[in-house]
Amino acid sequence: MNRILLFFTLLLSFNVKTQNPISYQSFIETTSAKEKAIIAIELSEHYHRFSVDSLNIIGVALKEIYALENDPFVKAVYQSLLGGFDMKKGFVKDGLKMLELSRSFFLNHGDNALISKAFNQTGLCYLLLSDFQKAKDNFNASIKFGDDAQDKTLKFMALINLAQCHYLSGDTISAQLYAKSYLTLALKNEKYESAANANSFLGQIALDQKKNNLAINYFEKQAGFAEKTQSPFTISRAKNNLAISLFFKGEPEHALSLFKEVLEERKEQGVIPYLCDAYLNIGSLYIESKDFEVGNIYLDSSIFLAKNNNLITNHIEALETRMEFDKSQELKDEVRKLKGNQKLILAEQRKLRNIKSSVTVNRGSISTWPWYSYLIFIFIPIVVVLFFKNSLSDKG
Repeated sequence: MNRILLFFTLLLSFNVKTQNPISYQSFIETTSAKEKAIIAIELSEHYHRFSVDSLNIIGVALKEIYALENDPFVKAVYQSLLGGFDMKKGFVKDGLKMLELSRSFFLNHGDNALISKAFNQTGLCYLLLSDFQKAKDNFNASIKFGDDAQDKTLKFMALINLAQCHYLSGDTISAQLYAKSYLTLALKNEKYESAANANSFLGQIALDQKKNNLAINYFEKQAGFAEKTQSPFTISRAKNNLAISLFFKGEPEHALSLFKEVLEERKEQGVIPYLCDAYLNIGSLYIESKDFEVGNIYLDSSIFLAKNNNLITNHIEALETRMEFDKSQELKDEVRKLKGNQKLILAEQRKLRNIKSSVTVNRGSISTWPWYSYLIFIFIPIVVVLFFKNSLSDKG
């Protein structure tokens, strides 16, 4: 069950939109480099939650455009996208470098909304690196610039991350105060998903303190606010958290009922990684209850989906859960092989960024040709002259 708790803790770390009104097709069809960058920013909020690999894809596409257009705004956006990808994939220090370069441009550009979001991103990097003081400084800067942005919700966007920073550094009281401030501002601005997230975080603290009844109270409030969002993903996440707290309270049947509701909802939503998690959560519950046979059936479903959709992370998580009761060398070898493949795939994804030379050649710049290519222009006239000379001799 600890793996499930980690799942919703990380979700709190990224304040991104659930809905995605802009499509990737719009990004492809737009001819303006700057417009592509603006669309990429909108898409990135969706990709941070649902498709991290897509951050790398559109980041590389913008880097190719930058090589042709040399637009500094495009450069700052692709750095933000690639930095976000690196952060989410575990290359936190590399991601931080890119995100700080991107942030420098936005600071000079003077767009308070982009600056606020940039400081929030760099704050997350420092949080993941356990540099809590720098994380706090960045989150506070995000709040400061958000206060001057047109979108007033940016004023409190980083508050929940600041709360989490205090909590991870051992200051629970400050964490609760910041979370409650975030909740108040969210309700004032009718941002019910944010209100749901605040209650989720407070519920997590209560669970960690073994206050199961208080945790259930927070998760029920989370579910109430989730219903107001009319967002299927937010509603399912709230049910998932409530199920976890009920399990720890000693109500496994009630928890199982909610987990199965979440499973059916995930099937309708069609986001395969979340569906893998739903099967895995039920399997984990059965395993915790020592019903390994039924638990194994749900793990098999999670593994099957992950394997057939090339979701290596989900595949590894399901196999590692199975390793809690299956200590076979074969299983250990399979997990080790998958982790090796995962590293290779990440390396290939990051190699795609080395596109400057190929883009230059595509532009047809003669200056990039090797020296011996110029010999063509010398020898072609000679060959032509010899050809005609031989032709004339034959005719004679």
